[in-house]
Amino acid sequence: MVVIGGGITGAGVARDAALRGLKVALVERGDFAIGTSSRSSKLIHGGVRYLEMGDVALVFEAVRERQRLMRLAPHLARPQSFLLPVYEARKKHSVFILDVGLTLYDLLASFSGVMHHRALRTKPMKRMEPLLKSAGLDGGVRFWDAMTDDGRLVMANLRGAVQAGAVPLSRVAFVEPVWKNNRLLSVRLRDELTGHTFLVATQTVVSATGPWTDELHGKWRHAPTAPTLRPSKGVHIVVPRARLPLSQAVMMTAADGRVVFALPWPHATVLGTTDTLYHGDIREPEATFADAQYLLDTANAHFDLPDRPLALPDVVSSWAGIRPLVANSSESSYKTSREHVVSTDPRGLVTVAGGKLTTYRVMAEQTVDAALKLLPAALVAELKPSPTATLPLPGADKLVGVIRPLETLSRKLQSQHQLSEDVAWHLTRSYGSDAEDVLAACDAEPDGRTPIFADLPYLWGELAWLTREEMVLTLTDLCVRRTQLYYLAGERILTVADQLAARLAGWCDAPPARQTEWIAELAAFVAARRIRAEVATATPEADSAHVA
Repeated sequence: MVVIGGGITGAGVARDAALRGLKVALVERGDFAIGTSSRSSKLIHGGVRYLEMGDVALVFEAVRERQRLMRLAPHLARPQSFLLPVYEARKKHSVFILDVGLTLYDLLASFSGVMHHRALRTKPMKRMEPLLKSAGLDGGVRFWDAMTDDGRLVMANLRGAVQAGAVPLSRVAFVEPVWKNNRLLSVRLRDELTGHTFLVATQTVVSATGPWTDELHGKWRHAPTAPTLRPSKGVHIVVPRARLPLSQAVMMTAADGRVVFALPWPHATVLGTTDTLYHGDIREPEATFADAQYLLDTANAHFDLPDRPLALPDVVSSWAGIRPLVANSSESSYKTSREHVVSTDPRGLVTVAGGKLTTYRVMAEQTVDAALKLLPAALVAELKPSPTATLPLPGADKLVGVIRPLETLSRKLQSQHQLSEDVAWHLTRSYGSDAEDVLAACDAEPDGRTPIFADLPYLWGELAWLTREEMVLTLTDLCVRRTQLYYLAGERILTVADQLAARLAGWCDAPPARQTEWIAELAAFVAARRIRAEVATATPEADSAHVA
């Protein structure tokens, strides 16, 4: 099997297929997780708002997968408390209706969530989140979902695929299939760094290319009918935690009725997401001033900040991603279903499109099931069943079954390795039980335990481990997808770019010319995400339905 696409779905497919016993290669034209899979809201959730749309089957599937991932990768699917305040001026539903809806939400999870939801009056809401505006607040509800680091989740799946025998390659593009008598013999691939093309023999190809699904089908001779995609842009902005210090995630209602989250990170607060139909370049969607202002306005409508309202100068960093939604009859991307679709071409192509980060594992399992129908029966008979529903992800092998696993591991790192609480929690949440291997790499490096920035927990030696273990090829790989350094440091990342490039060159044995290229690429990446002030519109690049 050749899997095309190195995002979460492709990584999940490669791991599932290799664990069953197939020989698997995965190719990604850019870096792993370079597209949608590093640009999500970084939530593992059932999707409360999908209940309102009547998408009960999707929510049921998602909450069950949420619970599974919290068991099999507790470091990458961590419980998070959410508040949903009800304001008279923005009321869509009463507290009673929300209480009923969240009872169904708990029921769909078989009441196996971390905690059940609670309906709250105004005073308890304010005690939990004192910054919430008091004027017009009519209580609300508290419920639980989970947060993740989407880029690290992709890498965990890829590491699991490698452990099972798969071969993932970044910077390798799919060129075309090679046929004989209308039968798939191989695929032609191109090394994007050298331009060299080569063939890989295969009996089946899986397209897990997200927004690029239509592009791949254009390369597949006489492409089968594929799901029609409706790309939607989602923008997030990061503000300093000191400006908006939250202890709970807050689910806000924007002026146009859409849902926006305020998400507490250890060193920042994230506001997102927008949800608008998109017709531009899907490779690098832009976070515009209108997008940022929409998110800032929504936050300012919900919080009383001690000094002044949030404004554009408070934005540390941003990201914009494309949701590859499968089109339905809705005129709005906000109301387009997050269901996934698996389609097959009997000549050897399986396409998976749509879906959510939360349901990636079941999407991968169903995609491999579909691919097996295209393979010889004798081969399929020798394969094992998919074990991904019960097999922990790498980094969780020593955490599963432990009571309060993250707290236990963090305390161990603090006591046995003399780490600060901040650094210990960072290593625990990022690497799980691999944290001790990361520390060993730190101890092998000069000043390996020294933080890159004094106010952030990332260590110099940590980057050495990532470079060796996770196929880092550029500074942008390291600062944007293997870690969240850029999102937390923003443009400050350029102040250490020379040091980063010099160390990466040493770890990779790369010439000085490569260092110059890496620094220029990182600088261009940062510049492209600098939000410039302009005249704002009422909503972010709005859907035609919302404009109307």
